[in-house]
Amino acid sequence: MITTVTLNPAIDRSYIINNFQPDSKYRVDDVTVTVGGKGINVAKTASILGQRINATGFLGGFSGEYIKSELIKLGISTSFVNIARESRSLTAIIDPINNTETTVNEKGPFVTKLELTRFIKEYIKILKYSRIIIASGCAPKGVPKTIYRDMVKIAKDNNVIPIIDASGKYLEEAIKAKPYMIKPNIQELRDLVGYDLKDEFEIVHESRYICKQGVELVAISLGCRGAIFATKERVFKAKAPVIDSVNVVGSGDALVAGFATSIINNHNLEEAIKYGVACGTANALEKEIGYVDKNNVERLYNEIRVLRLE
Repeated sequence: MITTVTLNPAIDRSYIINNFQPDSKYRVDDVTVTVGGKGINVAKTASILGQRINATGFLGGFSGEYIKSELIKLGISTSFVNIARESRSLTAIIDPINNTETTVNEKGPFVTKLELTRFIKEYIKILKYSRIIIASGCAPKGVPKTIYRDMVKIAKDNNVIPIIDASGKYLEEAIKAKPYMIKPNIQELRDLVGYDLKDEFEIVHESRYICKQGVELVAISLGCRGAIFATKERVFKAKAPVIDSVNVVGSGDALVAGFATSIINNHNLEEAIKYGVACGTANALEKEIGYVDKNNVERLYNEIRVLRLE
């Protein structure tokens, strides 16, 4: 089973507005409402791919109840910890004409020490039934910067594969516990290393340096340019085919879901890379965040090219 951790889930609203401009009024007919947060996006995609999924994290208020009910409708098991404060919302305005995305993202609720303790206890229970744990996204107020590091250590102590998709101090701390895989995008990698990465040589250099610290695999998503995957010994670049993107939000999450699915199915590294990038690309063809069409995934898989860089 794959368990996803979403510490700060959200209700996602996406508006498609052609030629969006600030200081203007719009009446929008094309609205998509989904449940989200990076870990939930991973859960939805992996479930579509046929995996047994358990989703956990924090949920609160009417928004939290809605998120939970929607996941159950999708056949995803849940073991969220209830909190007193309301779960957050995220609004994205997508402009296909100018190829822009404007996002308004609430910070989310405050989590108390008691609620955090309850989550850790639940997390330890879940590990007994999990093969891979994927912890993704931001954390709400009240959660320490070491949370992902702690989750990685606990997972490894229980022989569960930890995958982390976080940023900033959360990612920096997680690396100290040596997760199996991290998946920053290029900007998150820049923030981590502290300088502008101008070419592939610098991206590869920094990715391999992270691997030397004990992370087995560093996956850097590059948007429409594909992704770079680095281990201590090997570096690959996956090139995605050119597509007419509808909504790229959640594509990195779909990549993680596809990669984990491939690992669960005992595929080798190159196959897992291709499948992950195919899922990320397929997600960009859909309006709904965290959704892929399996037929598109299979078609795109055969079009992904994986190059050995080192």
